[in-house]
Amino acid sequence: MIRDWGKPAELQGTFVETNSAEELRARRVWRFMIVLWLTWVFFAIFLWFREYSDAARVCVAASLTILLINLFQRKDHNFRRIMSLNLAVSAGGLFAVSVSDPAMHGTMLFYPVSILVASQLLGVRAALTWFIINLFAFTGFSLFVHGLDQLVSTSVFDELVLLLGVAACTYFCCQQGEEYYQQRTVALIELSEDLRRKSKSLEILATTDALTGLVNRFQFQERLKAVVDDAIRTSKPMALFLIDMDGFKEINDTLGHPTGDEALIVIATRLIDEFAGRSEVARLGGDEFCIISADLETTDEAEQIAERVGHTLAQRYRLGDTEFALGASVGYCICPEQATTSEDVLAFADTAMFHAKEHRLGFARYDRGMTDRLIEYRNIQEKLSVALERDEFFLVYQPKADLHTGVVTGAEALLRWRSENEIIPPLRFIHLLERSREILPVSNWVIRQVCRQLAQWNAQGYSMTISVNVSPLQFNDPGFIDCIVDSLNDYSVDPRQLDFEITEGLLIDDIPLAVEKLDSIKQLGASISIDDFGTGFSSLSYLRQFPVDRLKIDRAFVKDIPDLDDGVIASSIVGLAKSLGLAVLAEGVETEEQIRFLRWQDCDEYQGYYLSEPVPPEEVVAFFEPTEIRSAIQLVEE
Repeated sequence: MIRDWGKPAELQGTFVETNSAEELRARRVWRFMIVLWLTWVFFAIFLWFREYSDAARVCVAASLTILLINLFQRKDHNFRRIMSLNLAVSAGGLFAVSVSDPAMHGTMLFYPVSILVASQLLGVRAALTWFIINLFAFTGFSLFVHGLDQLVSTSVFDELVLLLGVAACTYFCCQQGEEYYQQRTVALIELSEDLRRKSKSLEILATTDALTGLVNRFQFQERLKAVVDDAIRTSKPMALFLIDMDGFKEINDTLGHPTGDEALIVIATRLIDEFAGRSEVARLGGDEFCIISADLETTDEAEQIAERVGHTLAQRYRLGDTEFALGASVGYCICPEQATTSEDVLAFADTAMFHAKEHRLGFARYDRGMTDRLIEYRNIQEKLSVALERDEFFLVYQPKADLHTGVVTGAEALLRWRSENEIIPPLRFIHLLERSREILPVSNWVIRQVCRQLAQWNAQGYSMTISVNVSPLQFNDPGFIDCIVDSLNDYSVDPRQLDFEITEGLLIDDIPLAVEKLDSIKQLGASISIDDFGTGFSSLSYLRQFPVDRLKIDRAFVKDIPDLDDGVIASSIVGLAKSLGLAVLAEGVETEEQIRFLRWQDCDEYQGYYLSEPVPPEEVVAFFEPTEIRSAIQLVEE
């Protein structure tokens, strides 16, 4: 950097680069010399009309000389040389005019004014140069013309001293003023720099995610709009990928939020390492991330990127001494093929992501049918939120019978939903209840409803056992046991009339807590069945720890007997249960052959359409008469 004359050293090179500083300096010299030239032109015109011809000629000569110097040196950035030439000519011309006629000594008053102009345009250092040149010029020229003795004795000396005094006073006033303004300028620049740094920090906070350093939701929307507009303008496809981490909530719940935050940082790092370059990664909040990929060669490239995302994020995570696995659900939308606005691109990618998560696909590309299904889902979800309040849920009961005696031993309570005169199947709404956590109040309602129904049947002389399905959320709810106790007490029902069906996968998530909850249920006097046994991941070592009474063989292992299945799995489950001293119930029994096979395997109970479909409580009472079941069993034996 070339230093700027008249500018504090600590400010040199702060904002202006070399070339621009030199050009600025040259322009300032040029402007100052223009002022001097116009001044000499004014003097020449004035003196000509006043008939001071010699002085006018000197002014014309000085103005022409200054003009020629500046024209020939216009693009020269040698500041000192240009200024010295101009100032020397100006000083010499001024002195010549001043002494050419006694009447013209007043023109010397231009000298202090020129110092003020120089200090304002060029700074006090340039003004000091101007002051020194004129000081020597005045003194030397006066000595040359008058001599030392004559000079001291004439009024010229007095004028010279007065002139130099005024000039010196003008210079030092300018110098002190500039020092003051330099200090103010330094303070203002420091304030400006501080504001610039704070502005930069605020900009970073406003546009980046504080945890991961990725682009945040606000900046993401700006970038997405720009990329979508460019894709539409150039007709080159772009894709937006929305990513939702599977199982992340469990990490926060079990390992704590600090570990969850570390996991988010690792996720962000993996995405940046894999996709930095052509794609831009952003975090929308929580465990949701997105990738904007512009200028795709083909739409098939988007599918490859989605696969890479899943593979990258599915690798195991190790944080300190903790190791765990996460999955990712990825949905993507291609513009302009499937959407033409940034809002639609985002909405459609979100729909595809929801579809991928809902169907455990890993990744999914948007199609129009997804929107229709999502609208249906949201409509059902909205209706579900008020279904309990509107008393739209009801229970049906599917009876269970002893395979050997034919006696109906009880029934299983099954939830149904009537909405706008339509019976909606459980497969369409049970998972939605679980997703929205509405399953908790609904499950508590089921327990109370079953206890109320048992009390009514007890009053009618029937003593049956009713099975109730327990959802994972309900089982982990701290108020689960209290709900059972309150319901039993409110309706004066014997706890032995309740059987709770729990899936095996639920039990192995947290074995100590599961054992504690099951022990509490057993202490009340209720029985416990493991539902859909064989479809989960339980092992014999786990099974021995749980205080259960019954295993229910899933219908998947019964439905193909004997056509496509020789019943090996079903018979194995029966043998396992018998070795552990547990009862066995087979679900989904529909044929006589299945009845014979299960009786031959020494299975204890069964339920299914062969006996009855789920029916309302007033109809299931008919099955509590053992004679009808005995006749059905005798039919099979014949």
